[in-house]
Amino acid sequence: MKSQVLSCVALCGAMYSLPHSLNASSLITESAVSSEKNLKPNIILITTDQQSYNTISALAKFNRESGFFSTPNIDRIVKSGTAFNLTYCSNPVSVPSRFSLYTGLYGGQFSIRENLCRGAKAEEVRPVLAENGMGHVFAAAGYETVYAGKVHLPYAGINSDSKFAAPESYGFQQYLTKDERAGLGQESAKFIRNRKPGGKPFLYVANFLNPHDICLEGSTNISEVVKGGNKKPDIVATVKMMRERAAAIPENEFYEKIAPQLPYNFDVTDGYPDTKCSKKRFLDLPENYWRKYRWTYAELVKLVDKHIGDVLDALDANPEIKKNTIVIFTSDHGEMQGAHRSMTKSLPFEECQRVPLIFSGWGIPEGKVINNVAVNNGVDLLPTICELAGIDCPDVDGVSLAKCLKTGDKLERDYIYIESETFVTVIKDGFKYTYFDGDGGREMLIDLTADYGEMKNIASEYPTKMAELKKIAMGYERKIPATKIEKSKNKQSIKNRQNKKNKH
Repeated sequence: MKSQVLSCVALCGAMYSLPHSLNASSLITESAVSSEKNLKPNIILITTDQQSYNTISALAKFNRESGFFSTPNIDRIVKSGTAFNLTYCSNPVSVPSRFSLYTGLYGGQFSIRENLCRGAKAEEVRPVLAENGMGHVFAAAGYETVYAGKVHLPYAGINSDSKFAAPESYGFQQYLTKDERAGLGQESAKFIRNRKPGGKPFLYVANFLNPHDICLEGSTNISEVVKGGNKKPDIVATVKMMRERAAAIPENEFYEKIAPQLPYNFDVTDGYPDTKCSKKRFLDLPENYWRKYRWTYAELVKLVDKHIGDVLDALDANPEIKKNTIVIFTSDHGEMQGAHRSMTKSLPFEECQRVPLIFSGWGIPEGKVINNVAVNNGVDLLPTICELAGIDCPDVDGVSLAKCLKTGDKLERDYIYIESETFVTVIKDGFKYTYFDGDGGREMLIDLTADYGEMKNIASEYPTKMAELKKIAMGYERKIPATKIEKSKNKQSIKNRQNKKNKH
């Protein structure tokens, strides 16, 4: 379903400009771009895992809690480009969110609503990958397509029974490295430094794992603090390092001078339905636990920012490539960070559902923050980069943000839609409605314009608005039309026959 999402979530004012960086000379016009012999831009897409919208220090002016984070390298992308500060993910969990990022489609229509893809059918998913897979789309337009780092993509190649895909299934011609942490930064930097002007344009996707390791910190601590500590699961090196660093600081100093305070919305939402989602709340954990948890998360953000700096430094060291390159930064979903006494992901709150989305480079205005246009990074990313690259885009569930990037104009959309294994969320006219479809139809309504921290469920106060938003939520999920599936199957069959012919 195209063109659905929110011109009308005007939460925080108009489009802002960062005062130090915007000037007339920084705006590259369409005519200037076209004068570059109509070159297609290189695209570097950098993703992280579980990074909320409010974790970027350059955007602290717009988002509470951001001031505690240190992201000097992501800040470089913000200051040299345009940030969408009202960006929602399509699903606040990795696999379905990444399916959307790389196809422009909601996963729910294929029963891809959680990481295990239970209920999804390969015969429906795989043919669509051949048509909508980001790598296929750009390779068909003459791009070299490279995937690096974390995969976590649903449905593998046509001859595989695995539910988890290799990047080739999405059309990426190379899979550079499986190292999702420091090695990814180093290998990405090497790839960029070695690029020569005049070659094929490239689409390079760098998928960093962190700050996702906060999940492992949470799970180990919950086991120790809540369940008695009998089980001692393995702790990854990053979490072990954070624990050792915290332990080396005197406790009084750590909590008086270093650890962040509790979030402003630490309390549980008044009227929050008793659902499966509520089981992610941990009401009995001591406050200092939450402060240490938040510190660990911020340190993991700082760590991945350092690796992103390796990528940006390599691009700076290759100016001939940089001048024709667009850099995009985003994340698959957010992290609760102790808000509402909750941790990790898969919850219907802004901390989980809102993520960064920043564009920088070739033809992108510098120093802009668009704060009054709500977008969905999953379904909107593919049509946007297709338009920026001047190539055809397949049918998608989102819309291109390319014109909005240049003008700041609102999109012609009615609402934001977010899905999950246990709930669906619709945001319209400043109201946020959640239907807990895995919990007997319980409902929640938040007034985002008046209740920034989502502290009160006002479902009983707005029956008309509830009915309107529920109708949208119940009517959205659907299957891809059979004609599209058959068309994709035919394309794949032709490709398979050609491959078989070439082998003989």
